[in-house]
Amino acid sequence: MDARDARQRLDLDLPALPGSAPRARYAIRAAIAAITLDLGAVDLAVSEAVTNAVIHAYRDRDPADEPGRVRVTLDVDDDGVWIVVSDRGVGLSPRPDSPGLGLGLQVITDVCDELRIDQRTDGTSVRMRFRSRPDPETTQGW
Repeated sequence: MDARDARQRLDLDLPALPGSAPRARYAIRAAIAAITLDLGAVDLAVSEAVTNAVIHAYRDRDPADEPGRVRVTLDVDDDGVWIVVSDRGVGLSPRPDSPGLGLGLQVITDVCDELRIDQRTDGTSVRMRFRSRPDPETTQGW
């Protein structure tokens, strides 16, 4: 995607708390209301990515400290959308004490059209691509 062709529609800075997953999901839904996408796939992927950041990114912090942050951006282009969920946490690493089943990234991979994970020393970005789908009301199957 050429950044000049994209029109950013959303930029959220959320606390790394459980309530941020539904906040991100609802904000994304509102921003893509006029675009024909697989909304179930978008909802699931955004929920998984934000939840992963909330649960795993800041596991090294003392619970009494301020929560870390999760950034969610949405870029719209002619072919669909890119949604990026990023944090400034400890990054991806094996976690024997994981509270989850370890299936989040696989679920995201299964429901989005493209997935890019950027792991840095100062956090992780999960970049998800969802392509526009033909609108069934305007597409005729002759």
